[in-house]
Amino acid sequence: MGDYYSDLRGFLADLEKRGRLYRWKRPVNKDTELMPLMRLQYRGLADEARKVFLYEEVTDAKGGRYGMKVVTGMYGVSRQVLALGMGCAAPEEIYEKWRHALAHLRAPVMVDRGPAQEESIAGAELSRSGLTLLPAPVEEPGFSGGIRVTAPFITRDPDSGVRNVGMYSGHFLGPDRLLAGIARTHHAMLYHYPSAQKRSQSLPVAIVLGALPDIAYVAAANLPYGVDELEVAGGIRGRPVEMVRCKTIPLEVPAEAEIVIEGEISTEEMEPGEPFSDYPGYLMAERGRRPVVHVKAITHRRGALFSAILVGLPPSESNGISRTCREMMLYNFLKYSCNLPEVLEVCCPEMGGGWNWWVIRMRKTHPSKPWQALQAASGMDPTNKVIIVVDEDIDPQDPEMVMWAMSFAMQPHRDVRIIQGRVPLLDPSAYSLMNNPEERFYPPPSGCSGMLIDATRKGPYPPVGLPKRPFMERALEIWQKEGLAPVKLRTPWHGYPLGLWKAGDDELADKVTRGEYFPQSNKKSDQG
Repeated sequence: MGDYYSDLRGFLADLEKRGRLYRWKRPVNKDTELMPLMRLQYRGLADEARKVFLYEEVTDAKGGRYGMKVVTGMYGVSRQVLALGMGCAAPEEIYEKWRHALAHLRAPVMVDRGPAQEESIAGAELSRSGLTLLPAPVEEPGFSGGIRVTAPFITRDPDSGVRNVGMYSGHFLGPDRLLAGIARTHHAMLYHYPSAQKRSQSLPVAIVLGALPDIAYVAAANLPYGVDELEVAGGIRGRPVEMVRCKTIPLEVPAEAEIVIEGEISTEEMEPGEPFSDYPGYLMAERGRRPVVHVKAITHRRGALFSAILVGLPPSESNGISRTCREMMLYNFLKYSCNLPEVLEVCCPEMGGGWNWWVIRMRKTHPSKPWQALQAASGMDPTNKVIIVVDEDIDPQDPEMVMWAMSFAMQPHRDVRIIQGRVPLLDPSAYSLMNNPEERFYPPPSGCSGMLIDATRKGPYPPVGLPKRPFMERALEIWQKEGLAPVKLRTPWHGYPLGLWKAGDDELADKVTRGEYFPQSNKKSDQG
């Protein structure tokens, strides 16, 4: 691909040219219709058929109309859209592009002004209207306990000055108040919030909506603490991210953003949340207490686009983003940081939320290699739950092939290990909603558990039970000449030997394909 996009609008224009954006011209109610329309795609269309939706006329349940349009799906509605957002022509290019970005960091640069601050809401207008001017949609009508934004949050450690960009959520409490939806294990809450508490100060936060896709991806990637996510974004786009200083707080934000919410996370004030859907696909209904964010200002571009990321039952945009970011991180970590060139591919399926189910495809050069990969992967993140290593001929993207490997290439007593000390995040299987709320963060005494599975073959195997490649290729040729519907072949689509096959076996099989089915078939018949 050529130069990276200049802003979200340029990215959307490119998607539209490629037929990957659909404009809704009719009025759409953000409280009852907008996200259900998006959900139809996820529940009814294959990944490659989904499109970004741009709602041009947005209303609400009370008949109000908004001056802002809403765009959703722009960061992860499909693998191809996500690849384009990474500046790649195809999804398979993403992983090496990520490695290149990490090796070519670009520090952000300051500019005097940017489109993100063309207009501002502050003072009396903020107290009176503020967040209500943003067309945040109800994500799960009939079950949602409120509305929220899911977007990159920028914070800075008041002691060390280390900046963090994380993908979190802000739940609306009023025109100028939010609840901070940040897990305790995420960097903003794990490091920055305690530093602010020690100083008896609030923690400044900037919530960035409608930035370029690279900002969303680095925010969701769980980079090692101390790595500036904005430098990685610069590596993705091949140029520094241009930043402008916020109007009311001591932070900087991407100048090209559509909307910025400037605020402070209180280290004293907390309030219970309402039910909301999240990546496991269940409603989070325990109403835990979270810190309050006091909004100081809202800045935005003229004619701003409100970017809404759909969160909840997989597949969804948030899970699509998380899945790919986890794959990029895991692939780079295992292959390069852990010196495992045998790793060929990783998959963190959306139905596992991108967190709970990882599959690693590798070439086994030594019996120890699968366990090296399994143990390294389990140490990369305390939240993973099931990690599986499969042979190089198993497609990790195909759950049925992974099930095949688990069914016939491993023995549970020998190839499965249970580990403890895991963190559940929002996994409802880990705790009882009736118990102490603290248990959901790390159930005593040993946290939650994970499972490591070596589903690679442990020695020679019989051939895969399919016709050899030449016969399948001939069948495909006939199929195409017949004008039948195109087939999307799944790996494996032809047979191949795996050790338990000799030259004599080939000779016998070749005779059969020549019609010599029986040992006596080449003798002269006694009849006649």
